[in-house]
Amino acid sequence: MKHYYWEGTDTNGVQHEGALDSETLSVANENLLSCGFFRLRFWKIERSRLHKVLNNNEVTEFLLQLHRLLKSGVELDDALGFAVHEQKNRVLSFLLCRIREDLRNGISLSSALQRYRAFPKLVGKMIEVAESSGRLPEVLGMLLEFYQFQQSIIQEQKRLLNYPLVVFSIFIVLSLGSIIFMVPLFKRMYIGLGDELFWLTRVLLNLSDSLRIHPESWIIGTLICGTLLVAIYRILGFSWLLNLIPGGKRLRVSVRMLFYSRGMEIMLSTGVHLQEALTLAEEMLPGLLSKRIAPVRKAVDAGKSLREAYSMVPLFSPMFVKMIALGESSGHLSSSFARIGRQNQESLKKIMAWANTLIEPVLMILIAFGVLGFLLSMYLPLFKMSERF
Repeated sequence: MKHYYWEGTDTNGVQHEGALDSETLSVANENLLSCGFFRLRFWKIERSRLHKVLNNNEVTEFLLQLHRLLKSGVELDDALGFAVHEQKNRVLSFLLCRIREDLRNGISLSSALQRYRAFPKLVGKMIEVAESSGRLPEVLGMLLEFYQFQQSIIQEQKRLLNYPLVVFSIFIVLSLGSIIFMVPLFKRMYIGLGDELFWLTRVLLNLSDSLRIHPESWIIGTLICGTLLVAIYRILGFSWLLNLIPGGKRLRVSVRMLFYSRGMEIMLSTGVHLQEALTLAEEMLPGLLSKRIAPVRKAVDAGKSLREAYSMVPLFSPMFVKMIALGESSGHLSSSFARIGRQNQESLKKIMAWANTLIEPVLMILIAFGVLGFLLSMYLPLFKMSERF
């Protein structure tokens, strides 16, 4: 069966939308026409997209729309309908229609969300707690704030990468232009030197010949490399690029730990059980970090205190463990995680400022080495030629 999101109007001119499964588009069209819907438009939804977790921006958009409408007093069914109308993402529109159908069939919002892998488990669990306590708009607001905070940190990281990527791209383009158009002019002067040429000069001359004589090979190679980079970006996201800048690895870990502490804070403050909160917070982290903090959850499951569990993992600083111990003794763990989150945020600002300060001189040094290599390769043979006269 294929999945389709559709929009159409009834005999009264009222617009409707929905999600349906059908073997073919023509069958889906006939079924809706027989139900009295006209002017139909369809969008095919790939099954793989339904099993892929929505990105941070998509989750934020969904929570923003739902929170705004529920806070205004709109009923949940109507709020989902309005959210569908405002959506530009057809996959999310399809999922919202499915959730609305589930609600009309008597399923709770949290159960409906947890049926689809596209929604993070954190969202489904917190909404489940909110439904049981009657605090749905409030909890949605907390979730929205958390995801907006994540989105702001992600945008700051992207801005940190923009400058070096733009400068490096300009340098590569100028270098290629010089190799293709300028190096051949020098080659005519160096014909008589033969093997006496500086080794870097020979490399540039050969590279220039290859680029001019076999441009199709370089174009194909560039396209393949570009495809691989896009694939890596889609699988790993942009954060792997942070490893290429000074302090990038430390920055990635700091960001993840900040998200971890903020996630634990909002889950515990809304009433999520500690073991469930630890499991969900663990799933928020990438594979390697998730494995490194897994002993915390296992130790708590085995009956140890949270302080003892965190002290077993070197990733958590003594200050982190001390604040958790204070939270356990006072019974306000969520407040402890909030303080830890604020400290992590201040630390992250310092790391990003340090990385920003260091990026420009490192780039200038790398570019200077590139320019120096080009000048040496082009002008050292001239000095050798002048010695013959």
